[in-house]
Amino acid sequence: MAAPNPCARQRSLDCDGGAVVARDNSSGVGWGGVQTLWLAALLLLVLPVCAQEAPRLTGYVEPYAAVQVGGDGAFLAGRTRARLDLDGAFDRGAYVVRNEITYDLLGDSLAYDLREAYLDVFFSTVDLRAGRQLLVWGETDGAFITDLLAPLDLSEFLTQPQERLRLGVTALKATAYLGDVTLDGVWIPVSPTTAIPAAGGPWDPLPAEVLGVPLAYAEPERPDARLATSELAARLTWSGLPRTDLALLVHDGTNRVPGFTKHPAFSIPEGLRIEVTPTYRRRTVLGATFETALLDPVVLRGEAAYESQALFDEPVPTSPLALLDSTFAESLERGFLVERPQVQAALTAERIVGTNMFRLTGLGRWILDHDEEVSAEAFQPALTGLWNGTFRRETLTLRAFAYWNIGADLWLSPSLTYALRDALNLEVGVQLFENLDETEDTSPLSGLIQEPSRAFAVYDANDLLYARLRYSF
Repeated sequence: MAAPNPCARQRSLDCDGGAVVARDNSSGVGWGGVQTLWLAALLLLVLPVCAQEAPRLTGYVEPYAAVQVGGDGAFLAGRTRARLDLDGAFDRGAYVVRNEITYDLLGDSLAYDLREAYLDVFFSTVDLRAGRQLLVWGETDGAFITDLLAPLDLSEFLTQPQERLRLGVTALKATAYLGDVTLDGVWIPVSPTTAIPAAGGPWDPLPAEVLGVPLAYAEPERPDARLATSELAARLTWSGLPRTDLALLVHDGTNRVPGFTKHPAFSIPEGLRIEVTPTYRRRTVLGATFETALLDPVVLRGEAAYESQALFDEPVPTSPLALLDSTFAESLERGFLVERPQVQAALTAERIVGTNMFRLTGLGRWILDHDEEVSAEAFQPALTGLWNGTFRRETLTLRAFAYWNIGADLWLSPSLTYALRDALNLEVGVQLFENLDETEDTSPLSGLIQEPSRAFAVYDANDLLYARLRYSF
């Protein structure tokens, strides 16, 4: 809550910032793939020239497995990830390259991910960062209210740690330090896309068919990559009050979690199908955040955001008689996807007692101009709770997280992490999803976390037990 610490720049070289799988989500070697290749080549060329100290290499190797609880006990995930980080400093600047190679045991495939690759340049009151980077603006557990800029890795829904869900963005960021005011400006030349679950996989939110007609994903629909469709964002943070930070932010760009249009399609030899298209559309978001320790020992945090055009699913008819309705043609033309403004907000109270941290958050989403064309409820309240405790001289960490969509569904995520030895940690835990309202349709055509009041109910059969072993070097 104090004014910007002049040591913060150097600390950024030493902190991990969260282990995120920052894969390129474009199909094939498109514009996103070209960006990744150019970034890697550029950094490899310039780093040896500009470095004034030996670069530092760190990383880890991490096997991970998840097994379904109940049912046939199928493996939901099995992989080994190796990460190598390169960072260092030069006169008035720094550089970071974070690489990951992942072997997927279930798919027998090997993938390379460029998580981050950027250059920092420091001036007297301004910092510049250019390249692939993580842009984290929100901190609410299980929600992305003012986390406006980072696309997400939802390939396994929300079962990975929240810091791993964020993907890298190729951007230019400028930060100006003006006394009690910090101003961040971000330019994103190409709108990023979120990684969605594989079709037909255990985390695919869509059914295999509706009324006997199969469903199939199409290529994402998003604005063309050109200067006029590039994105801008800004954040102003004021630290002039005692032990308090206030911030205002704005983002003009595409939504990060896609909506899904649904259109009938016919081809030979596939025949009739429903084509589901992940859709990204332009909207403006205005937000505000605050954090204060004035109520010590309790820390309060809050964030709220107004979104000019959020995407919502329209109810899809499941009866042939619905085809005779006069509004069916209009719904079909827009792909059963509508735009409405919305407001989201969260208030968090946190307290630390000894080696235990307790956090309680209340969340709400209000859909403005709500009508029968929107399948979601006009107001959707939720509560989250988090407990994190360390024991045995910080070798044992217990964690429990719960997300309750009030009256709808529940997500529980307890875990245990034990330091087997220096640099070797074992984590085991469970992910439990519960439908609390069996009478309510789980809206299988809802898009991922578009409709949060039913998101966990969709995965009621995906309770899992997981284990993660990490060796760091």
